Amino acid sequence: MAKKVHAYSLRGDYYHNHQVIAEYDKKTEKTSYYKLSDILAQFDGKTITVVIKEEDGIPSLEQPFNDGE
Repeated sequence: MAKKVHAYSLRGDYYHNHQVIAEYDKKTEKTSYYKLSDILAQFDGKTITVVIKEEDGIPSLEQPFNDGE
């Protein structure tokens, strides 16, 4: 069966008190702001899937191979 998907993909800093995501573009050095309530209002009464993901760096090893071992 064919289907139509209506989706948003935002990546940026989330400010809960304002329900805003600030998305910084490194190429243009511009920050754009998106209000989550405005986006979610478009899906009122519809069945949706919500995925929230946080990305964070992890420390790397400085010397993974020790000559003494």
